[in-house]
Amino acid sequence: MGVFVSTPDRVEIAVIGRQRPAVLEALGAEFTLHEVASLDDIAGSLGPAAERVRGALSNPMIGLSAAMMDALPKLEITTLFGVGLERTDLAAARERGIVVTTTPVLYEDVADTAVVLAMDVSRRITAGDRWVRAGHWAAGGAAASGRRFSGKRAGILGMGRIGRMLAKRLEAFDMQIAYYDPRPAPDVEYRLHRTGVELARESDFLFLCAAGGPGVGHVVDAETLAALGPEGVFVNVARGWLVDEQALVDAVTNGTIGGAGLDVFDDEPNVPQPLVEADNVVLVPHIASNTFETRSDMDQCVIDNIRSWFSTGKAITPVPS
Repeated sequence: MGVFVSTPDRVEIAVIGRQRPAVLEALGAEFTLHEVASLDDIAGSLGPAAERVRGALSNPMIGLSAAMMDALPKLEITTLFGVGLERTDLAAARERGIVVTTTPVLYEDVADTAVVLAMDVSRRITAGDRWVRAGHWAAGGAAASGRRFSGKRAGILGMGRIGRMLAKRLEAFDMQIAYYDPRPAPDVEYRLHRTGVELARESDFLFLCAAGGPGVGHVVDAETLAALGPEGVFVNVARGWLVDEQALVDAVTNGTIGGAGLDVFDDEPNVPQPLVEADNVVLVPHIASNTFETRSDMDQCVIDNIRSWFSTGKAITPVPS
């Protein structure tokens, strides 16, 4: 991308990590954008501009650390293309008076993806597709049976906005819905379990929708997967590092659980080879919110936050302080 032509009256903005062309085009017409070439040396990457930058564009997988803030002494606002905050130091941002915004327009697509993954694994849709393409049907073989999706027990780990939208969708499939969240939701009627393990033990499908904040650790581990059982299906549309990935590999390969649908991984874009090879696992490349409609809405959310802040002093979707 490089640096857009600077004029004295233009606000200068640091671009941290990859950003979508529509965002860069729109903001580049109004602001001076500086691409950060090295996340380890933002000040060195930007040179003298680091002292002038007042805004930053980032994403949840990079976030905004205290060290990044130190490198940008005049920073006023950071917009994240997404909703994850686990790699953004909110305490440091509050201390410095830096506004952090997200793009809270993606929850419905993520909930849709969770349903699709669970149904795909249980009904063996992707496995069946591979089976047909390999010529097994034409050769007279009999496809393996899947398991019924509707009317089963669904456990949701994390009853935030995605969890709630997922629950609403699962109700349409006559599922019995329960959840675990360390911060119970008093306004929902679903059964609350005391632990994730207890929830897994009472579920046919276990959905991970929890936020991946600092210090959370593994929300799903070997004990949780063992409780889910050999017919259970695990779905992750949250963060890969919230799961003990080796325990998950073991569980799907040795029959501890029936299968898994995964949108996220511990070390993206690297996926453990046993998961790639497992016939009872459906893998997608972190695309739960990746629809044309939602990506366009997210683009506009980033653009509107930057425009609003530097024209009115107010952000559109700030993270509560």
